Amino acid sequence: MKRISWKYLAGLIDGEGCIDVQVTNGVYVKPRLRIGMADNAIALLGMLQNSLGGHMDHRESKNENWQSSTCLSWDGYKRACPVLRNIVKHLLLKREQARFCLWMETNIKGQQVSTEVRDAIRDELKLMKRDPHRLSEKAQERILSLL
Repeated sequence: MKRISWKYLAGLIDGEGCIDVQVTNGVYVKPRLRIGMADNAIALLGMLQNSLGGHMDHRESKNENWQSSTCLSWDGYKRACPVLRNIVKHLLLKREQARFCLWMETNIKGQQVSTEVRDAIRDELKLMKRDPHRLSEKAQERILSLL
């Protein structure tokens, strides 16, 4: 089986992926990386899962004109951050989101956070999605001021 390059994976994530956070037990925030594609690309997602792990989730389409889809996701610091570390320099649109999640690994991992901090993290990621050139340093400063 062919190995997929980090550059190719970065392109997939820029185009079809999502970098966000997941809240567990209401107090822990951890990064999540997802790629969702129509089922005709399931072989590609399977190759990625075989080489990088992750969890595959299938969703049936409720509209007969649309294909069903599959989502491959990496949750948490142990699964998402190693992938992000390898692709961050190749990302174009989601680089700052990835940098912010990697910063979280160093500064927030394992800490219980308040609702205010959790909401600020989500807000900052939403702002980065709207404006891909928004620097993650601004987000880091805001979160540090709340910790």
